[in-house]
Amino acid sequence: MFHMLFGYILVRVLLVIVRLFWLMPDGASRRFSQILNAVTAPFHVVNYLGSCGGALVFNHRRMGAGFDRTVDAIEARLMGEAEVDLRRGMHYPDRWDPYFTDFMTVEDIYRYPTRHFDHHARQLTLRGAA
Repeated sequence: MFHMLFGYILVRVLLVIVRLFWLMPDGASRRFSQILNAVTAPFHVVNYLGSCGGALVFNHRRMGAGFDRTVDAIEARLMGEAEVDLRRGMHYPDRWDPYFTDFMTVEDIYRYPTRHFDHHARQLTLRGAA
């Protein structure tokens, strides 16, 4: 479950990063995503180990409260977003996650953790079980 919480926490970080890249020259986010794609294999190891470690630190009670705080903060920020900013974006490492695409808008970033969560929910659902 920590892996899922981390996806929502990641949104808050990605929103800061995308705004930093708005200030940089064109192509900066493309180069950044190329560098991140080049280190995909180590990323997957760190992602896995981080999820294992996070699960040791966050028990069920702490995780629930963490979800609540994180989702509340994301929702509050989303409500304050200007429409024009939702269409802005940057390049992302599309090899890191099936829901990262080469270019993602701020709107895509807000949608990302739920899409990722749904992906794992489908993986964990028994087909045909009633």
